[in-house]
Amino acid sequence: MLNLDRARDRWRTVSDALDRLGLGHERVPAIDRLAPEAKAISAAFDRAGLARDYPATLGDICCSLTHRNLWRRIAAMDAGAVIVLEDDASPSPAFADFARGDLGAIMRAHGIGALKLEHWPGGERSRRFPAGIRLGHLDLGGGATLFRQAAGFLGTCAYAITPAAAGALLSAHPRMGVPVDHFMFSPTAGLGFPILRPAFVNPAPVLHDFVTHGSDILDERIASGIATTPRTWRRRFQEAILRRRLARGFRTGQIERVEMRWSGDGTPPGGMR
Repeated sequence: MLNLDRARDRWRTVSDALDRLGLGHERVPAIDRLAPEAKAISAAFDRAGLARDYPATLGDICCSLTHRNLWRRIAAMDAGAVIVLEDDASPSPAFADFARGDLGAIMRAHGIGALKLEHWPGGERSRRFPAGIRLGHLDLGGGATLFRQAAGFLGTCAYAITPAAAGALLSAHPRMGVPVDHFMFSPTAGLGFPILRPAFVNPAPVLHDFVTHGSDILDERIASGIATTPRTWRRRFQEAILRRRLARGFRTGQIERVEMRWSGDGTPPGGMR
């Protein structure tokens, strides 16, 4: 679990939840945008190429490089898959099935390098109703359904990644130049997406609980104006191509809109499903 030193309350909350599920876990210190060395560390981020299309704040950069540093460790492992959580994750009891199951075998069987395990309770339609290609049911999480991701489905609060996929990402893209969720899960950015061939499960076993914890990165993006900056012509062009491809998939029934749910009990914070 990635966690800022100044956010130990979040660590305790999620760690206690994992303890109650009987799951071992490790804290990975996150790079803090408020640390004196943050700007020097951010020099490892590539501001050329797609950086104008997918701009990043210092917080985005620190979060992205934290994930990347962890991928280096994962790439050195032998097999299986590693589940990565950010510290605003809220795992449901069903999460234990995924943590104890052989996710690596499931992912290899379907050619999946990264598997999203999160439900976002915010308003973005692309996260609440992602486009997916149905791959089948799993004997995990009470019979969750597995979908290949067919469009952008952003967020890195909870995902599993294989060592082979982590190594392939690092080899293909020695430097990261866009925020980590776009790097991994955006087909229009076209960076990690074709390598990872990402998938997601529904209902999701982890709630991205920004309603309770807030979002340090989102606040910074709003304050800097990045959150409201119009998309570049190149990004709009790529998104238009994707929309046409999705429309064909919807017409043929190959692709479907998936109403995401959380497998936890009751209603997520804020009254959102």
